[in-house]
Amino acid sequence: MMNRPINAVVVTARLKRAAIGERVYSDVTLRRRDGSEQRLGRVTAPESLGDVLTPGREGCFYFHDMMGAQGLHAYRPVGGSERIAFPMLVERLFALLAVLNLALVSAFLAAEAGLPLVPLMLGVLATTAWATCRGCREAVLHDMRFESRVAASRSHRQAVMRSHA
Repeated sequence: MMNRPINAVVVTARLKRAAIGERVYSDVTLRRRDGSEQRLGRVTAPESLGDVLTPGREGCFYFHDMMGAQGLHAYRPVGGSERIAFPMLVERLFALLAVLNLALVSAFLAAEAGLPLVPLMLGVLATTAWATCRGCREAVLHDMRFESRVAASRSHRQAVMRSHA
């Protein structure tokens, strides 16, 4: 997973659908401060950050790419404090799929009907995918906290240097 902060202005973002606490946008295009435009394509955002991807909105947008799906997980407006939220629908679906398949395996084993390989493999794969999603989310949060600490110490150092000058 990659944490990509982009300082830009939203040029276009078309809402494709909104359901179950997430919004999916298509044709997301951002204009960076140097004037270049970056087209992101399809982006998933949590409902709490749904108002961020509106044309004309300026600030630092934090995107991630997890298992081929792009998402917006944080936003810091110019001169404001950051808002953080993750789109977690896929992670929850993998967890549900893992629990259901492993419960099915347990039911077969309890009934002494043998070991069903398909539900067992689906359960293992879904558990692996859930663990990957969760680990990626925690890694991005760790990176963001580190970047915030570095930025805070840098601004504190600059303020101290200005006061001594």
